[in-house]
Amino acid sequence: MIRVEHLAADILGLAPLARAAVAGQLDPEVLVAPRRIADFEVPPDRLDADAHAELSEALIRNLAPLAPHVAVLDSARALAQSGACAVVTGQQPGFLAAPLYSVWKALQAIRLARELSSAWGRPVVPLFWNHADDHDVAEVHHAWVLNPHLDLQKIALAGLASGRQPVSRIVVDDVVNRLGPIREALRQLVRDEPHGERAIELFVPHSGETLARAFTRALTGLLGPHGLVVLEPDWIRPALSRALAQVVAADPARSLARGAGRLRERGFDVAIDPAEAALVFAVDAKGRRALRSGGDGFRYDGEDGSRSGVELAAEIVQDPAGWSPGALLRPIVQDLCLPVAAYVGGAGELAYHAELGPLRDAAGAARTPFVPRGSVTLVDGHVRFALARLEASVEAILRARGQFAPPGSAEPEPPVLGKLRTAAQRAKSELDGLRPELAELEPGLAVQLKRTADQVQDLVSQLADKALRVQSNRAGKGRRHERRANNALFPNQTPQERVFGPLQFVARHGEGWLEELLEAVDPLGGDHLVVHLPGRTAEEESA
Repeated sequence: MIRVEHLAADILGLAPLARAAVAGQLDPEVLVAPRRIADFEVPPDRLDADAHAELSEALIRNLAPLAPHVAVLDSARALAQSGACAVVTGQQPGFLAAPLYSVWKALQAIRLARELSSAWGRPVVPLFWNHADDHDVAEVHHAWVLNPHLDLQKIALAGLASGRQPVSRIVVDDVVNRLGPIREALRQLVRDEPHGERAIELFVPHSGETLARAFTRALTGLLGPHGLVVLEPDWIRPALSRALAQVVAADPARSLARGAGRLRERGFDVAIDPAEAALVFAVDAKGRRALRSGGDGFRYDGEDGSRSGVELAAEIVQDPAGWSPGALLRPIVQDLCLPVAAYVGGAGELAYHAELGPLRDAAGAARTPFVPRGSVTLVDGHVRFALARLEASVEAILRARGQFAPPGSAEPEPPVLGKLRTAAQRAKSELDGLRPELAELEPGLAVQLKRTADQVQDLVSQLADKALRVQSNRAGKGRRHERRANNALFPNQTPQERVFGPLQFVARHGEGWLEELLEAVDPLGGDHLVVHLPGRTAEEESA
């Protein structure tokens, strides 16, 4: 059985907006964020009988080839009923189903759906939106594992570069993407684990699958027994495009500017600047092309002309398969074509959902309740043994951000590493300072500059971290427990749930612990959970 500790929700760090939401102090004019089940209102049924049937049939038709657990098909069938609704969450389809917080989102959506179904006496289905329209391959073509030397090892698909094609179109192949060597490397990693082959079969893409379909299959296999329904946007593209046309015709730029202004007036940062954001994507054989606010309404990057929202809506209606919403418009599009009762999301999602109030009103979309996702750290027997030898707690490692050292044991960090981090921060600040001038030439270039500045800082910081690990390795075996605790609980000085995927944990512990964790999860995302997985190591037994 698992054992669960509760730590403060802010242990991993929360932005002020997320902190206010978790504390129940968020202004409802900004975002509806209930903190009690009793505060959720039964949503009016926004879909007619035909729309309910169309959604249910699309889900069953596309999920049936995966031979899912009967609970998945029961959930999909339930959505055909009038009054049935869904708790929605979602994430980009990461390689090997990483990162872990995709699983935590899904578990919380399942738990919240059960609570709301019980309170309302009607079907409430947990639905995971697979963000298969996204095209940033560099974000999703790799995963991290902790190897036997306690180093972080990157496992990546070969032959995939960042491009403009949606991940729903990117097919992985045994030869081109070297799936064989990846499977073998993972088998060596989990060769002594009781559920290793099951984990590899579940999480490694099959040759001929898209990245999106591999993710759908993995989540369906892992959490389908609990009724989770995974949805890929292509399955309901006509309904999505009808909703997108409705939103773009509602003058979104003006409403989004009001929403961003409302946030700034309350002292909160704006996550996505509507003036620079890609609001809509046109999708063709060459990939996705962004349309941003400009001219009479919308224009492509580098385009002299523009088109109004009404004109763009007409283009979308004429070619429903050729369009998809950007991150800012996607939540409203979802809410117009799905019977959404609540959305479970992370702090980043919360920040841009909070900009959408005025646009929801203008587009005739409901103000869907937003539920901040909870966070989780997994601890196995090896880490427990290391913590005991260090006389340290999980909380101490998390608060040290993965740089914990016992008193008196730490060698001073070489001064050059501090200089590297300072230079990285200075370079980012200087590049960010040039964005307004660059935006005058072209808003899209300013967005690219922000991404470049972030990458520069990340790359230099990673170099400093690698140098620090080299220094630690030279200290010998006496630092082994320290490295295990830091790298397992806060790898790359980043929360565990953002770095690792579920493969290694499922390989060692199977899947039963997920059912136990489901019962421990707060449906409204409260405390940070530290989950001690079952089993004792040989080191623990001999101690």
